[in-house]
Parts: sequence; structure tokens; C-alpha cells
Amino acid sequence: MNHSNEVRPDKPEEDEEAPSWGGVIVGLLLGIAGIGLIFYRYKQFHAVEASVSITKIEMLVYKVTGESIWALMACYGLVALAGFYLAISNYSKLKSK
Repeated sequence: MNHSNEVRPDKPEEDEEAPSWGGVIVGLLLGIAGIGLIFYRYKQFHAVEASVSITKIEMLVYKVTGESIWALMACYGLVALAGFYLAISNYSKLKSK
């Protein structure tokens, strides 16, 4: 009896989390964006005559952490680290194949 829900051992399942060059590029872009936001926001907060305009999410993080600019910088740093980790892990998996 042949059931349509049976797993066939002769057909390997496709890995949905397979590394790709697109993942490497997205990781690099995410890392670069995180670094860019760190520099942009740092300059914006430390400019003498400039007024600071931040998004609602940034304002939430800023107020919850006691109005600490360094908390925002840490959040952007985590974004950059996650992006670079994604890029490096995808690249190393692609090269090992």
C-alpha cells in the first residue's frame, strides 16, 4: 500500500536553512548598516547645535535604559555582530561544500 504521506528514504529532504551567497550578502549589508547607524547616531547625539530625531523604537530603548545613548549603540552593535556572524557562517558553510 502506497501512502502519499510516507517519507521515502531514497529521496533526501531539502534543507530550508541551506547557506547561500544571498545570505552572505544580506549578512554583510546588515553588519555594515549596524556600523553605519552607530556612527550616524553617535555624531547626531554629540553635535552641539543639532536636534536629535529618533524613531519610536529607538525612543523606547532610549527611555527604558535611562536615556542612555550607549544602550542604543549597544543595540546597533548587536545588529552589526549578528549580520557579520550570518555572513561568516554562510560563507564558511559554502566553502566547506
